[in-house]
Amino acid sequence: MRRRLCSLPGALLALLAASASASSQAAAEPKPATPPTASLFPKIEGWRISDGPTRYTPETLFEYIDGGADLFLQFDFQDLACATYVKDGVDRDKNRRSARASQDGDRSRAAAGAEITVDIYHHRDAMRAFGIYTQERPTGTTPLPIGIEGYAGQDYLEFVVGPYYVKLVQSGGRETSFLRLFADKVAAGLPGTREAPAILKCFPDRGKRARAEKLAARDFLGHPFLHDAVAVPYQINGANLRLFAVEGKDSADVRAMVKRYRAAGKSPGAEADSAGSEGSATVKDPLNGEVVLRWKGRWLWGVVDQPCTECKALLDELGLSLSVFDR
Repeated sequence: MRRRLCSLPGALLALLAASASASSQAAAEPKPATPPTASLFPKIEGWRISDGPTRYTPETLFEYIDGGADLFLQFDFQDLACATYVKDGVDRDKNRRSARASQDGDRSRAAAGAEITVDIYHHRDAMRAFGIYTQERPTGTTPLPIGIEGYAGQDYLEFVVGPYYVKLVQSGGRETSFLRLFADKVAAGLPGTREAPAILKCFPDRGKRARAEKLAARDFLGHPFLHDAVAVPYQINGANLRLFAVEGKDSADVRAMVKRYRAAGKSPGAEADSAGSEGSATVKDPLNGEVVLRWKGRWLWGVVDQPCTECKALLDELGLSLSVFDR
């Protein structure tokens, strides 16, 4: 039986405090220099780059992913480097006579038709890269231990490491998948953290849907004044809901968000700046229905979609965990 966070003030809160401290130290440290574009693509035995590397900027990204560029730009996209690998020449010795040699030759010929395209999206920081990754990650995928996290399908593999979101696609030669080989090689050469954002540890385990969290850099819940949010879906006692946490720049930023949200929802007290340094409110959001809010310091958190009797306890636990980041 899981015990709630508030009953574990020692080990778990210490872990969160250590994560928060590490995150603060990382933010204060200078960012590592961005590697040259060509160095992002490793040399892989038996393969050569046939196209690229090619670089795209925020101004030209639409040329590569027309219609999808806006979402990447929301997550502070910096640049994209892409290249395509093909197999080097394959030995096809006609003098081989054994069945084993024939089989090897068949596999080699199949591999010879394979192409691997590697797209490396560089974002402002690891939080933004993980955010765009969560927006595109399908629900129910099996995680791969590559970088922070990855997942794969029959002909694609995607992962995130540090400020980089990487997509690999294999065309041709599908009898043998080379995606994991390439993913491991590319990931090994990328700088940055291999740890998921520490804030994810703040969300209670009870009822949480695994690997379904979504990060939003801007326009959270459809509102332009809500930014830097994490939303995690839950299923509890037949209710489907989302817990969320929004990180403000400071307490004044959070109070401004609360004031604008209450005005948008026409909740009581919306006309007055009654949002103190901490508090709670229920907003009738015209886009999302009833939203329960709490705020303290530089954090705004709450529940949306289908509030239930468990919500108060979940909000208490989430608020307690978030308080660690302000110590």
